[in-house]
Amino acid sequence: MYDAYTPKDVAGSLPVEVTCLAFQESNQTVLAGGRAGHLYAYSVSSNRRGGFELSKFCKSFHKKAVQELKVCEREDLLLCVSDGQLMAHRLSDQDFKVETLIHKVKPVQTFARFSPKTSGDLYVIVASRKKLFLFKWGEKDGHKDFIEVALDYNPVFTDTPSSIKCVGEMVFFSVRNEYFSMTMQKDKTARTSSSDDVAPEAWNGFVTRLLNFNCQPGIVPMIDKRRVAFVRSETVQMTDIWGNRPADGLKDVLTFTEVPMQIVYDSPYLVGMLSNGRVEVLSLFSDVPVQTMKLPKSMRLCNGAKGQIFVASLSDIWLMDTATNLRKNVYHLIQERQFEMAIQLADNSNLIPDDQKIEIKKKAALNLFNQKKFDESFALFGEIKTEVVQILRMFPELLPDGFQKPPGGVTDMPANDRMRALLALGNYLSEVRTEHAKHIELYNRLRSSGQAKKADTEEMNTLLLTLRVVDTTLLKCYIKTKPALVDSLIRLQSNACTFEDAKKILESEGRLRSLFVLYETRKKHEMALDLLIDQSSRENADPFFDDAIQQIVEYLQSLGNNSLPLILKYAKWVLDKNLEAGVQIFTSDETEMARNLNRKAVVEFMKSECPEAMIPYLEHVIFKWEEPASYFHETLLEYYVAKVNSLFKDYVHAFPDAYSDENITRAGDEDGELGIFRKRLLRFLEISHSYSPQTVLLQLAPHAFFEERALILGRLKQHDQALALYVNTLKNVPAAEEYCKLYYNPADDTNSQVYLLLFRALVHPNQHHHHSIPFNADSTPFGSFRDDVSETSTVVNSTSSYQPDVNTAIKILAKYADKIDTIGALNMLPAKTPLRVVFSAINAVIQTTGRQASTRKMEKSVSECAMTKKLERKNRAQSTKIVVTFSSECVVCDKKIAVSAFVRYPDGRLAHLYCHNDVKI
Repeated sequence: MYDAYTPKDVAGSLPVEVTCLAFQESNQTVLAGGRAGHLYAYSVSSNRRGGFELSKFCKSFHKKAVQELKVCEREDLLLCVSDGQLMAHRLSDQDFKVETLIHKVKPVQTFARFSPKTSGDLYVIVASRKKLFLFKWGEKDGHKDFIEVALDYNPVFTDTPSSIKCVGEMVFFSVRNEYFSMTMQKDKTARTSSSDDVAPEAWNGFVTRLLNFNCQPGIVPMIDKRRVAFVRSETVQMTDIWGNRPADGLKDVLTFTEVPMQIVYDSPYLVGMLSNGRVEVLSLFSDVPVQTMKLPKSMRLCNGAKGQIFVASLSDIWLMDTATNLRKNVYHLIQERQFEMAIQLADNSNLIPDDQKIEIKKKAALNLFNQKKFDESFALFGEIKTEVVQILRMFPELLPDGFQKPPGGVTDMPANDRMRALLALGNYLSEVRTEHAKHIELYNRLRSSGQAKKADTEEMNTLLLTLRVVDTTLLKCYIKTKPALVDSLIRLQSNACTFEDAKKILESEGRLRSLFVLYETRKKHEMALDLLIDQSSRENADPFFDDAIQQIVEYLQSLGNNSLPLILKYAKWVLDKNLEAGVQIFTSDETEMARNLNRKAVVEFMKSECPEAMIPYLEHVIFKWEEPASYFHETLLEYYVAKVNSLFKDYVHAFPDAYSDENITRAGDEDGELGIFRKRLLRFLEISHSYSPQTVLLQLAPHAFFEERALILGRLKQHDQALALYVNTLKNVPAAEEYCKLYYNPADDTNSQVYLLLFRALVHPNQHHHHSIPFNADSTPFGSFRDDVSETSTVVNSTSSYQPDVNTAIKILAKYADKIDTIGALNMLPAKTPLRVVFSAINAVIQTTGRQASTRKMEKSVSECAMTKKLERKNRAQSTKIVVTFSSECVVCDKKIAVSAFVRYPDGRLAHLYCHNDVKI
């Protein structure tokens, strides 16, 4: 025990019986109400001796005993209950003049000030006749008054509440032998009341039963601790403001030596008034009473300033003050290792310098650490801004290189305690790095805007050095306690751990996965890729590296043109392992990186390192990315031709009869890759317009690839030769029709004749057969197959003649009569062609001609109708007489028209042409 408070006289031998006390903090004045209705005000004396002196005395304060006093300094009000009425007095008035009174509620049992955080307005809750009433201090009829506010709550009380206290929107009160809490909530749906005496608002109260008791009720708010204390006989039960058991680690039950008549809270003490004038002081941190003193016949307590409590008997008033013995008590508590109490007392007083307060908290934090309360210890270290290195001395193995490592610390602790300490340290360092990173980011913004000062730069250098130590230590800590967070820490943009330190730590711990993240984050691309390649060949590698090839592909896809040499270097390794995956490096659509790579450089790389990748790469570039440059189209075509030539040679050796005169396999119908690549080549030849047809003809083998040759001849507008290949060599009239659909264009003199040329190819097949395409085997880089392939099986017999197919030609004429010169086609038919054969075609021509004639006639009628209407409008306009005299004025500028160009509006008004163009009327 020690003397927490020292009693001092305030007033003695008063001629009246003191019934209540209140304290006005702004002028350090204690107010005492008497049984005879008097009011005494004692303020701190201005002379050197100190103490209190009577500053005001109001003999006519009330006619009857003053039962309760409350000071509302902001509103300059002193609230008082006397003779069952609640009245408001003006604090600043020498005679404490009555401002107003609540006449609607009587008798008033007790009341409490209610101040919602949302508005800060003054409300009072009044208990009377088993009910609670709510009043608001507001404007009424030009002056301030208490206005009743609707308060709706349940249940109905069995008695009048006898004690009320408010904490924010929570109201605590007692009814008979039970404590209740009521959550106040403003009713947003309330309508304006028709009564002038009721405020246009309403509140709802949600009542909850808390505790039972069998003594004089006592409710004590402990606002700084977010607690409320309730008297229950000798014990004081504490809850949080919601009525639940508190979770702040402090004791939730304190016990007095007997039932207190009244208690007040003065952090960190609860002070109770016991019988026979005894005052007992309890600490929130201990079960043992701190102090017991006897003040003769004392009966009432009242809070003063921090560290002060006023005590009153019937005729005396004392001040219990902690300042007198504060230094001695703090030193005593430190010696007793009661650091929590010492810190509370020091923080609540201005008598102890800040540096001593920090020293006390530092000792308290070390004591908590030794007690293995690691979270509380680091929270206190953080509060006093302890240097990180000083804290790390308790963890010698985590200290960065170059720091002296003291003995002891967590190394002497059991493994479980060491792990708990590391976990707490990790949480603390995480908060420290977040705070430091915010300051550094703010400085960087100031520097970029040119507002940074020299002092800021020096401070930032210190912060960066501290952040480096924090991040390095946090990395070591996470490896031991939270391995899952290691990668997240490394990826932080503000991570200040040096690359060399992080690399060394991760390598020593075998954290190869995290090492890869470090390389990737710090843009050490070659190191990252070499690590992936190295781990891909190890059998016991981390599962993270199981799909190393795909990881390398994704990594290279994230790089851009600036890293193109690096991409090509490692792409070679991927292409050797997996061609498809290697091509994905250059064709990814996930990001814009691959799309923006230098495509010509990629093509040159593939030519020399992996020709097999050329076709899939160029197909993606041309067909998906719609690359227009002829260089890429011709390169793809070159590789297409080389591929089909090579496959064709192997195919002919395997199937020598596949391309005989009697059996020519159609393009794309071949088995295996040849059929696939011929289809792709044909598709390319159809859609691409960025290649040289002559060059392709020279590259294709002359004894095959007739479909390809036909498409190229079509590009050269040599349709007669192309159609001869379809009709005579391939004997595929449907394909010839598709060819005509592809190239037919009525606006082009040559392409408009393709159907007529198809007709001629069917009627006179031998007329075009000997028109061969010059071919020089030495001119193509792919050579000739003449020495390898039997002529009888591959080359079409040049001396054979083809039979006319008049019936098919007639069908073509009938089907496409609107696209064929009918007279020219009929003139091509042999003279001996039976009329019955020609009839169907002539009938189709006649019908087509009839439809065309009807269409032309309709178009002519519509045109004539439109022309007639135009002429009528023209005639009406020309028949209108326009008279312009020297007095005619412009309706826009009001000036004379004179000889200027003008505009006439339908209503006859005139305007200058330039005025009309400027302003539309």
